[in-house]
Amino acid sequence: MWLESQVALKELLAQELPATPPRPERDRAAFSQGLATLFLRYVQVVRRLETCHDQMLQPQKRRMLRRVLDGALGRVLELKEALVQLDRSEYHFMDHVLQDLKLTPGRLRARFMGDIRRDEERERLARESGAKELDREQAAIRIQKVGAAPCPGDLTGRFPEYPDEDVGGSSILFAEKTPEQRGVGRGAHGVRAGGQAGGPHGGLWPPSLPALWELGSCRGLGTPVQQGHAGGPQVREELEQLEREEGDKKKKKKKKKEEKEKAKKGKKKDKKPEEAESLMLPPSKFLPIISTGFTQYQATWGERDVGKPVQQGCNLELIKAQMRKEVEKEVRLQVDEMMRQELQRLRLAVDREEPRPLKAKKSSKKLGKKSGKKEKDLTQDRTLDSLYEELVLQGILKKPQAVPLADYTGDFSYLGSTLRAAGAEPAPSVLDVRQNVVLYAILRLGSPTVHELAPQVRSLLLAGPAGTGEQMLVHAVCTETGANLFDLSPENLVDKYPGKAGLSLLMHMVFKVARLLQPSVIWVGNAEKTFYKKVPKEEKEAEPKRLRKELPKALKMLRVDDRVLLLGTSDRPYMADAKALCKAYERVLLVPRPDYASRYVTWQRLIQKHGGTVGRGLDLSALATVSDGYSQGPMAQVVRAVLTERRILQLPRRPLRAEEFLQLLPKADPVYPEEERTLQDWYLKTPLGKRWLKATEEQVEGKEMQGKKKKGRK
Repeated sequence: MWLESQVALKELLAQELPATPPRPERDRAAFSQGLATLFLRYVQVVRRLETCHDQMLQPQKRRMLRRVLDGALGRVLELKEALVQLDRSEYHFMDHVLQDLKLTPGRLRARFMGDIRRDEERERLARESGAKELDREQAAIRIQKVGAAPCPGDLTGRFPEYPDEDVGGSSILFAEKTPEQRGVGRGAHGVRAGGQAGGPHGGLWPPSLPALWELGSCRGLGTPVQQGHAGGPQVREELEQLEREEGDKKKKKKKKKEEKEKAKKGKKKDKKPEEAESLMLPPSKFLPIISTGFTQYQATWGERDVGKPVQQGCNLELIKAQMRKEVEKEVRLQVDEMMRQELQRLRLAVDREEPRPLKAKKSSKKLGKKSGKKEKDLTQDRTLDSLYEELVLQGILKKPQAVPLADYTGDFSYLGSTLRAAGAEPAPSVLDVRQNVVLYAILRLGSPTVHELAPQVRSLLLAGPAGTGEQMLVHAVCTETGANLFDLSPENLVDKYPGKAGLSLLMHMVFKVARLLQPSVIWVGNAEKTFYKKVPKEEKEAEPKRLRKELPKALKMLRVDDRVLLLGTSDRPYMADAKALCKAYERVLLVPRPDYASRYVTWQRLIQKHGGTVGRGLDLSALATVSDGYSQGPMAQVVRAVLTERRILQLPRRPLRAEEFLQLLPKADPVYPEEERTLQDWYLKTPLGKRWLKATEEQVEGKEMQGKKKKGRK
C-alpha cells in the first residue's frame, strides 16, 4: 500500500509542480472538473497513508510518514477551500468525476447484483418447473436473436417470440451501468456474441441502442447493401434517388451555414471579444512539505528497504547520524567560547590592556507579529488545576459522550451533478455533512501542522431541523480528537458568573484553559439565542444574549497555533440576527433531514445497535419510505421504545415486523416542509448563500440575453 501511495504521490507532485508554471484556465467547467479530480485523488492517497501510518511499527519510518500524511491532509483542505470558492457552496457533488476515475458508487453495483440475483431466481424457477435445457442449436438461435438488431418497428430491445426477455435484462437499468459492469455477469450480461473474443461491437455485450444506430444495424433487416439485394432493382433505384435528393439538401444547408458564419465573423471583427474569467489555484503551503518529506524518506530508506527483511526496531545508524549533528553543534559552541577566551588573552598580551567584553551582534531579523491581540491575565495568581476544578464544578467543562463519528450513518447523494447540470440545487446528504465536519473540525484539531498552515477556521455553526444530529456531531468531534468540551450554551449559563465582571472572568477562564489544554471545543447550543433579534418574554430573566459582544472578542484573541474551535448548533437560526450570527461563526453548514437512502441505512443501524435483527419479515424499504419527513432523532426514539428487553427475548419466536415501528412513528414530531423552506431562505442570507444566489441570478440573466439574441437573429 505504501508503494502504491509513492507512485500516486509522484504523479500528483509532477502534475502540481511542473517545470514550467501552469497557465490560467479560461473554461470554468474544465477547471471545476480538474479541481474535483485532484481533490478525490488526494483523498485516495490520504486513506492509504492513514492505513500505512496506523499499521507501521518502525518508529523512524512512522515519523517520516506522518510528515507526508500531514502534508497530504493539508492539501486536501486547501483544495476543499478552492472548491468552496468555485462552487459558492459548502457541498460538492462529484459523481461524474467518480465515474471517470472508475470509482463506481455502491448503488449502481447494488442494482447490478440485483440483476444477477433476478437471473439466478429465473433459473431456479425454471428448474423447479421442470423446464428442459435448450440444446446447442436452440441456444445458438436464441443467442443470434438477442445479439442481432430488434425487429422492424420494435426498437425497445424486445422480440415478438420472447416477450418476457429483453436485451441485457432491463434497458433502463442497463443504460445506467458502466461499461465494466456491462461485460461482467451471468445470463444475458455475460454472453459473447457469435463466439468471438470481445464480440462484434468493441468487446462490450450487449451494445446500447445508440451504438447500434451509429453502426447502422438498426435500420431494418441488416445493412443498406443487404436491403438493396433483398428488394430487387426497383428498390435500388428508389433508394439511389432518395440518396441523391438527401445529398442535394445537405449541400444547400451547408452553403447557408457557411454564409451565416462569414456574416458573423464580419460582425465580430468590429466588436471586442469578451474576456473569460481566468481561474488558477493559489500557491500551496503543503506541497513543499509533501515533496521534502517524500524526498527525505526515499533518500533515507530507499536503499535500506531493498532486499532486506522488515525491521520494526529503531535503526541505530540513523540515530547516530542524527545525534552526530547535535553533538557537532554543541562542540561548535564550546570551540567558539574557547576561541573568544583565547582572543581576549592575545589582546591582553599584545596591547597590555584590560579585556573588553565582546558585544553581541544585533539581529537584523524582526520578529513576526503574532495573530491575536494581547489579553490581560485576570487569573495570574491561580494555577491551571484550580481553574480546571472550578469550571468542572460550575458545569462549564463537561465530559463528552463517547460517540464515534461512524455512528452518524447515512448515504451519499449520487445524482448531485446531474441535478446541478439541470439547473436545480440538490440537497446535501447525511454523509456530505459528516465529510464537512471531518474537514472543518476533526482534521484541524487533530494535527498541529495542519491547523497552523491550512486555511483558518475558528468557528463553525451546524444549523438544521431538530433531531438531525447536530449535538451528536459535537460529541463525535470531541471523541475523535480527544478534545475538551466547554459548554457555553445560554441555558447552561443561567445564574452563573453574574454581572459584566463575572462574564469577563468566565470568558477569560474558558479560553485560557482551552488554549493550555488544547485541542478544545467550545460548544454553544441553541446558538440563535445569543443573537436574538427580539428576546421572548419568558426568556428575558435568563439573559440569553449575555455572550453577544464577548464571544466575537474572545475569538479574535485566538492565535494561529491555538487548536480551539467554537462549535455552535441551532435548529432555529432564522430567529437570530443573520449578520451578527455569521460574523461570529465563519462557516455555516446546513444539516438537512435524511433522504430515502440515509433513512434505510439509519433504520438498519439503529435496529442492530439496540439488539434487534433484520430478517426477511422486516421490510426496511417500507420503513424508509413511510418515515419520509422524520429526522434521525424520532427514529431512534421509536427503535428504543420497540426493542425492550422483553421484546429482544421474543425475537427467536416472533421476528420483527415493520408495523411495530410504524405504530409509534406518528407520535413523533416530523420536519414540516414550511420549516425546511424557512431554513433554506435563511441560508441564502449568509455570506456564502448570497454569493450563490447572485451567481445563479447572473446565469439566468445570461441565458435570457442569449435567448433574446437568437430570436433577434431569426
